[in-house]
Amino acid sequence: MTNWPAVWVIFAGGLAAGAYMTKVPPALPALRADFALSLVESGLIQTMLYTIGASVGVFFGVFAERIGVKRAALAGLVVMVAGGLLGALAGGYGTLLASRFLEGVGFLLFVVAAAPLLTAATLPQDRATAFSIWSSYMPTGGTLALLVAPLVLSNFGWRGLWVGLAAYTALCAVLLARKVPSAQFGAGIGSLRLLAESLASRGSIALCIGFICYVGQWTSLMTWLPTFIVDERGASQSAAALLTAAFVAINIPGNQLGGLLLRAGLPRWAVMGAGAIAMGATAIGFFSPALPDALRLACVMAFSALGGVIPAAVFSGTTVHAKSPQHIGTTNGMVMQASHGAQFAIPLLIAWVASRSGGWSASLQVMLVLALVGVGAALAIGRFEQRIAK
Repeated sequence: MTNWPAVWVIFAGGLAAGAYMTKVPPALPALRADFALSLVESGLIQTMLYTIGASVGVFFGVFAERIGVKRAALAGLVVMVAGGLLGALAGGYGTLLASRFLEGVGFLLFVVAAAPLLTAATLPQDRATAFSIWSSYMPTGGTLALLVAPLVLSNFGWRGLWVGLAAYTALCAVLLARKVPSAQFGAGIGSLRLLAESLASRGSIALCIGFICYVGQWTSLMTWLPTFIVDERGASQSAAALLTAAFVAINIPGNQLGGLLLRAGLPRWAVMGAGAIAMGATAIGFFSPALPDALRLACVMAFSALGGVIPAAVFSGTTVHAKSPQHIGTTNGMVMQASHGAQFAIPLLIAWVASRSGGWSASLQVMLVLALVGVGAALAIGRFEQRIAK
């Protein structure tokens, strides 16, 4: 029988992880004022989590398997709490940056352990539902943080936001310790073997490539959307903030749609391929100066919603393409490393192309290339899963 309370507790921890990723941007004005930060220093506070994941994500997956995925998940939540409290007490930039490093370590430990914990808590027929729920942890937690942050910042300051989120994360740790069973997958496999066999899985590599294409496009548009509509369309800062929050929020029903399509029997490759095609088509609409602003706005929302089917397919795919249940954590670490690398590098690439090629419309070329590669990755996954099924 599927342990649905455990699934929801894991998702609650995911909400904390998503909120840690987005709590910095709304607090940056206050942080810059308190610590006299430059733009580069401010950017490092936000991107520290990405750089850790982009560098060593797969090794966190191996480590989680070595110590046990429940211990790893608990350790991740506890380290996030420690990082949040250290940040709240920070008296200088160095301490604040160190706190974000700790938060990044905790984030990775938790998210790489989530997939094997979900696998252990669910029956095969319920797994697509559980992973579609899990796939929305980032936009849901991120949106909640963006919505709550203005109220908390105005009443308690950025330190209050840090403490409040740490308290919620501590509660998640208590619930996880009490409600989520340990994952037992049989005899242990050596760390080097886990790493080598996971990296040799062509299906897992295709999942990573597909996720890079999705995350790279989605994060780039989220990152630069406010700048685009303020600088090129003359919108206000508040309108830009609301539009960005809507862009993130509408990704959530897309994540759930991905799970529904998988449960309805649509192959994983078809879900991923359709999402990649939709992102390419709507990007064409958004970057087309000939279209009216209302239609371009609709394309932006459709881009986030329709592309949102991809994470559910990718996260549930880690259980299929991992060589054994013990490889799931390492495979999930590969996906996280790919995701964080894309979040760090591709928005910078988009900005570089826009600055060198005469405006944001030139960025469409990069988006279309990513969409096409995403379709190719989906087709490859289809071929690999046909072989698995034989």
